[in-house]
Amino acid sequence: MLICILVALIVVFCIIIVCQYHNDIKAAYKRLGSYNIKTIATKFGTMSYVDEGKGEVILISHGIFGGYDQGSTSLSQIVGERYRKISISRFGYPGSKLPNNPTPGNQAEVFIELLDELGINQAYILTTSAGGAAGFQFALAYPDRLKGLILLSSGVPDKKRNKDEIKALGATGPPKLLINDFFMWFSTKYFGFIFNSMMGSDVSNGALLETMLPVKPRRQGILADTKITNIDMTLHYEKYTIEGLKTPILVIHAKDDPLAKYENVEKLLTRVDTETAVFETGGHTIEGHADQVKKAIIRFIEKEK
Repeated sequence: MLICILVALIVVFCIIIVCQYHNDIKAAYKRLGSYNIKTIATKFGTMSYVDEGKGEVILISHGIFGGYDQGSTSLSQIVGERYRKISISRFGYPGSKLPNNPTPGNQAEVFIELLDELGINQAYILTTSAGGAAGFQFALAYPDRLKGLILLSSGVPDKKRNKDEIKALGATGPPKLLINDFFMWFSTKYFGFIFNSMMGSDVSNGALLETMLPVKPRRQGILADTKITNIDMTLHYEKYTIEGLKTPILVIHAKDDPLAKYENVEKLLTRVDTETAVFETGGHTIEGHADQVKKAIIRFIEKEK
């Protein structure tokens, strides 16, 4: 009798989980399609982006598990209704093709093609996390098109390493199990505290986790970031000769960021002149300092425009 009850409870539990997953993932796909999505045909394939607002142009180079939705949400949270905000899905992310060679340098070329298509002469590039590599390549290749580089909890070049040395550092991306709609949904739904620890911030009830779903349209981009983007600034360190950059740079970072280590940012600060907004705490999302982050970015843009 007891076994029958346990089996019945397990069946009921599974039915509840399946129903919740179906409803939540359906809502996630609906949300992903709710943006005013535009596309551009580039030499690397079709790319999708969101273009909203007026004024000084900020183009965001989003992090891993991102896309035009995460970029748009992030920019709106950071600067509100100010400025013209362009959020393009990087290679392999929602609505953007994954080319044969999805390097940060090629991604920077896509940014230029988009600015050309929109008739924009200069823009600010805001990079977050894994989006840093493409931002640096843009700054190095097209300095005359860049009004300023904003590094927000961004990955930065720190030193030269070979593949064996990189491998010894550990994983360069998420567990493959999480690159899946169901397992990511289940993890964020019932084990959000794990992501709090991973990010060093309370993200369990925030918009960030929401914009990581659905995962399937981001899968190719996540894998490309893991294998290529996330190691490019150390494997090909010699391509990041930032010492000669004349572009204004703003570094915004928390010292306790567990993902984009501040020790790497400290090395960056010895290589190039920057403005900084550095916080003792806040983790990867710089939690608790939203107003200061917003003010720092607005002050930087208003000063340079």
